[in-house]
Amino acid sequence: MAKFCLGFSLTEALCLGAGLAVSGLCYYMYRKKKKTADELDNASHINIDGNLKDTLEVTPGARLQYAVVEGVVEPVGEPLRSQCHEDIVGVVHKVEVTEPRLGLSSLYSALFKSHQQVTSVPFVLRGSDGTAVQVHCPLKASGLNMEMLYKRFLQVSHGFSVLGWYFSGVKSYSRLETEEMLRVGTRVTGVGQLTLDPDGTLNLRPPSDGSKYFLSMADYDTLRKQYSAATKAWKRFAVIFALAGAAALYLHGKLR
Repeated sequence: MAKFCLGFSLTEALCLGAGLAVSGLCYYMYRKKKKTADELDNASHINIDGNLKDTLEVTPGARLQYAVVEGVVEPVGEPLRSQCHEDIVGVVHKVEVTEPRLGLSSLYSALFKSHQQVTSVPFVLRGSDGTAVQVHCPLKASGLNMEMLYKRFLQVSHGFSVLGWYFSGVKSYSRLETEEMLRVGTRVTGVGQLTLDPDGTLNLRPPSDGSKYFLSMADYDTLRKQYSAATKAWKRFAVIFALAGAAALYLHGKLR
């Protein structure tokens, strides 16, 4: 067995390296989640009401860098209409077709082909007294798990397409069709940069400092708890994999 200058064998070096690599990745995710969790904890929770403009007018730059607002979705103009339920309207619409595929080669035995179309129209979050906050760049937001309106799984009939499978090496055997929508009237939590324009328009947009931008159907407390739990989980993973690498190194040394 080859030895390195520090006295580690190749196997020992691989055990230690693999453990440290996975632990390092987990630690990176932990730091990333912790940063977001801390930002959520420190964000200003602002009510969408008649006092919001007054608050921003006395704030430097008429801006809150990271704030939380909650309101009801309302379109600015004509809303989007569901393709499967004509009576349902919304402001963000997502249609996706996913085709799991089989491949002749083992390298391509788990292929997925996905077609996705996401559209949105301008909308606001409206407070209980009618005050509205214009939402910008909703497709850049995290946490937007929309309502599932339609889901259908289809088995694909191949027929003569078996020849196509022979020549291409790939065969679709099923298809999953889904439709999701952020419906008008849904209560949404928005976390981002809150600003007041000179014309009196209130805006919520992605933070200019790179902090995470959220639009979520969950309330603020639930959002905080989710990121707090994720932070603790990644921290545990980092410690577990570091210890696993050290344990594997120790056991290999004892068994040699």
